[in-house]
Amino acid sequence: MVTSSSCSNVNVGPEVFINFRGKELRKNFVSHLYKALRQSGINAFIDSDMVVGDKLTTLFKTIEESKIALAILSSKYTESQWCLEELVKIKECSTNGEGCKNLVVIPIFYKLDISIVKELKDDFGVNLLNVWREPGGVRDDRIVKWNEALQDMLSRAALIYDGSIEENAFVAKIVRKVNDALYLIWEQSQANPKTQEGGAEEISNPPKFKTYIVLSSAGIGEKRLKQLEEKLDVDCNEDETRFLGIVGMAGIGKTYLAKKLFVKLEMKFGRALIIEFDCDNSNWLEKRLVEGLLKKDDPSLIFADGNSLEDWKNLLIEKKVVVVFDNVSDKKHLEPLMGVCGWIKRGSRIVITTRDKSLLTEGLTECNLYEVPGLTEREGLELFRDTIGTTLEENFMELSRKLVGFTGGNPLALEAFGEELRGKDEDHWEARLTTLTKVSSEKIGKLLRTCFDGLNQKLKDAFLDIAIFFRSQDEKYVRSLLESFDTDTSKAGTEFRELVDKFLIGVSDGRVEMNNILSTMAMELVETSGGKYLSLPSDSAGSSTDALKNKQVSLDQQGKEGVRGIILDMSNMEEKPLDNQTFVSMSSLLYLKVYYSLCTMHSTAGCKLNLPDGVYFPKDNILRYLDWMRFPGKELPSDFEPTNLIDLRLPYSKIKCVWDCAKVAPKLKWVDLSHSSELTSISSLSDVPNLIRLNLEGCISLKELPEEMQKMKKLVFLNLRGCTSLLSLPKISLDSLKTLILSGCSKLRAFQVISESLETLFLNGTAIDELPPAIGTLHRLEFLNLKDCANLATLPDCLGKLKSLQELKLSRCSKLEVFPDVKEIMESLRVLLLDGTSITEMPSSVIYLSSLRRLCLSRNDQIRSLQFDMGHMFHLKWLELKYCTNLTSLPRLPPNLQCLNAHGCSSLRTVASPLDLLMSTEQIHSTYIFTNCHELEQGSKNDIISCIQKKNELMSDDRYNQDFVFKALTSTCFPGDDIPAWFNHQVLGSVLKLELPQHLNTCRFTRIALAVVVSFKEYRYQNNSTLQVKCTCEFTNASLSPESFIVGGWSEPGGEPHTVESDHVFIGYTTWFNIKKRQQLSSANEVSLRFEVTNGTSAVAECEVMKSGFSLVYEPEEAENTSRDATSSLEKRSSYTEDDYPSGSPTGFDFKRYFSFLRRAQ
Repeated sequence: MVTSSSCSNVNVGPEVFINFRGKELRKNFVSHLYKALRQSGINAFIDSDMVVGDKLTTLFKTIEESKIALAILSSKYTESQWCLEELVKIKECSTNGEGCKNLVVIPIFYKLDISIVKELKDDFGVNLLNVWREPGGVRDDRIVKWNEALQDMLSRAALIYDGSIEENAFVAKIVRKVNDALYLIWEQSQANPKTQEGGAEEISNPPKFKTYIVLSSAGIGEKRLKQLEEKLDVDCNEDETRFLGIVGMAGIGKTYLAKKLFVKLEMKFGRALIIEFDCDNSNWLEKRLVEGLLKKDDPSLIFADGNSLEDWKNLLIEKKVVVVFDNVSDKKHLEPLMGVCGWIKRGSRIVITTRDKSLLTEGLTECNLYEVPGLTEREGLELFRDTIGTTLEENFMELSRKLVGFTGGNPLALEAFGEELRGKDEDHWEARLTTLTKVSSEKIGKLLRTCFDGLNQKLKDAFLDIAIFFRSQDEKYVRSLLESFDTDTSKAGTEFRELVDKFLIGVSDGRVEMNNILSTMAMELVETSGGKYLSLPSDSAGSSTDALKNKQVSLDQQGKEGVRGIILDMSNMEEKPLDNQTFVSMSSLLYLKVYYSLCTMHSTAGCKLNLPDGVYFPKDNILRYLDWMRFPGKELPSDFEPTNLIDLRLPYSKIKCVWDCAKVAPKLKWVDLSHSSELTSISSLSDVPNLIRLNLEGCISLKELPEEMQKMKKLVFLNLRGCTSLLSLPKISLDSLKTLILSGCSKLRAFQVISESLETLFLNGTAIDELPPAIGTLHRLEFLNLKDCANLATLPDCLGKLKSLQELKLSRCSKLEVFPDVKEIMESLRVLLLDGTSITEMPSSVIYLSSLRRLCLSRNDQIRSLQFDMGHMFHLKWLELKYCTNLTSLPRLPPNLQCLNAHGCSSLRTVASPLDLLMSTEQIHSTYIFTNCHELEQGSKNDIISCIQKKNELMSDDRYNQDFVFKALTSTCFPGDDIPAWFNHQVLGSVLKLELPQHLNTCRFTRIALAVVVSFKEYRYQNNSTLQVKCTCEFTNASLSPESFIVGGWSEPGGEPHTVESDHVFIGYTTWFNIKKRQQLSSANEVSLRFEVTNGTSAVAECEVMKSGFSLVYEPEEAENTSRDATSSLEKRSSYTEDDYPSGSPTGFDFKRYFSFLRRAQ
């Protein structure tokens, strides 16, 4: 069926009536709202528009003539009898009262809690009663009607203003909602015109605030509309016809956007038309097009059936047109646009909305596509809040976030769930969230089911296959399973492509994904599939095997033959035997999955499903996918022919071999036998030429691999991790093998290259003592892991030939004493880990590792000094020297170093001066950690402080950054219990307060310096991997929220303990460049800095901040001028105690001592 709509510009009488308490809102909120509505071209009415002397009945007449009423409920609303009487009339007109149109009502709660209206609490209820009791008034049933009208407002989708956002933003939101409501009213009047005596149009049904309204209220419609206008080039008057396809899944907002776009375009073009399609075919489409475009110009024209576009072409091309084809689902809907479009005048705009992208990419004139994205979390929450008509507080906010995440930002789904949960309590919300994956919302479920019903049988099957078995799986993997069903290679993969084009599935980061609401629908369809899919979850009544048996009994022979997939969750079942004939009659069985959803992968629990008599499959089985965790048999049935098998998964099984003899499996691509502890042979897999991945991890009884593996010419991935009995590799060559994992093969003493195509090689934890010379032939190798090779004593000189190598890990190779002299530039190497080795010194040629970003030499007792010059290692970002207990000195550091960790270098005394060759750099946090370096000399500490200060000064100017006031940029920490004397504000304890100079907003200070002394007396035996010193800054008399930033600290990877002894000094420099926020500081007269030690999430009570310090750092040319005024302003608050530390107030600002220090540091 097709419906059409053309444009008209009828605007009779007031459009919006505003009901409000004048005494409270007239001169502020309502005046702003009234002005905004008028500026938007909306004919709004307030009582000040009345003629002096008019009666209340005049207002009632205005309400009757209006299309929309805004009822603004505020705290003093019930003081006014007029407000209440107007509200009663508004309620009457919204429910088809006598003489009334269908008035659309938008309640607005202005700084008024809904519960107060619901329960008539506080002054709101008292005032209502007082108005009714006014002296001389009649105490009739008016109060009942007033209360009914008030309660009626609670049943409607409302807008709520609680003061949390700017008032002008809320006004703009109201205007958007009114605009959308007016559009829906217009749209309905076009679809259902009825002429009254006076010739005006009557709207037969009141517009309802569905997806369109709430979508716009979230402010997201405008953003997407702007993107559409840019794609369609709305404002360009060139003579080029433009086509725009708006595509996306059901409920995402395509129609809403198209119609909003139509409203904008209809004013720019001579003719405008919307053609709406439903699921039926489009008979008489050409006639509808011609009538819709020409009838307005000449109502007397008569249009006959037939080739209408050709017959009326000469009239049609007189004017540019805008036509919207909405909800296109069939190619024949677009036949008027195919080929040469002689009826369309150049410069026209054609908009098409569809759930099937392929309709716009095959045979259609070039069409620009816009895929409507889902809502962000923020957008979704605002939409959902508007739908339920209340604020989201406490646990409701968290529950709403889960719901928004579940829907993937689908507006229609959010609206449907909002309507379902509106007015319900928290327990109901939580209960509903537990059923989201099983039970759809009726509204969205019905729409999605319509989409599914429109698919052919192959697409339906493919959709359910993915939903039940392969969601979030690798795209190539899923394609392989679907493509195998069609023997015609030219049609292979068409189902997958079509499902993507129809937005029933998507691909993200190489994985096949499906919106949760579609997945829920799929699970519901399984229950009505007539036994085609048997899904037996862990919460099935009784045991899963009993449930399977019961379902089988309910199926006749034809039903069993039609079973396509079985998924059996064994988590909650008791141990039971399985009838060996269970699957014999299922000749159409493609997928069989037996798993344990509630057990961890490495659980030692045995299989609960026994096979005392084995198990049989159909003689000519077509099984593609067999996934049976903890398979209890010693091997698969001998009569099982894997001719069609693509994926075989038997993890944690009891098998000793896959089959008793080698079987031909031409389609088998994936095999997972991981953690099958009794597996001794894989020779039965020798005839699988197309195998891509073989996972044998944890097969602890496997001693060797067969030489027949040579036939696996397409094998890309081989995992033998934890095969502790494996003695050697066969002498084979696997040309396609890219990843080889031998981690933890503790009996493997010799490694030989079995593929020159290797890109990733794990040999960590093996017993090898050397690498073969052939390792130099691995020119594609990117990753080599040799960690924990305790016997490895040497590395080959050919290491430099590995031109593609990016990471080399030699951690804890305790016998390795020499790193080879690299004679060739390894320009790809990024990471070199040599921690825990016995290397005495690094060769000078290490500087030719020009791209090295991370170098780790930690826990090496043999290194006493670093002889190589790191000053030219420009890319080195991380240098780790932890627990190099014999290291006594540090040379010049790399210029772009971000992290130096010398924790536990207990013999370190000196560092180079200057410590590094400084270069202008980006604003990236840099830290130098010297914790537990107790021998560090004071001069070296000064050099370290000087280094981080200069490094901070050279960071690129970001003074126009609009994000944060503070950015922690450079920091250091070392043993000590005194803050450097040049810190002009120092206090005992963790809180430092100081008055700000009046010139703060205008002076050109560039950064601030912060320092604390932290006591680790009670922290010595703690093993937290993360520790940070955090500063929280609060200003008085300034409209700035508290700001927090990190002064210094560390975060160890892998949870490695970082025990600290004695007191330590932390010093950090940070910029303060944000101009916008600096301007807000003009009213601030005091700042409070509060320091605390955290583990990244919460405070560490065992660490105490003993002393705190603060200084401003000015640009050199202004510093001398600033010092005199600043000193005068700040020194008034000095109050010294012993050791020259103030008891609670900061010291004076001693610039002379400060600049003297700077000169020494230079």
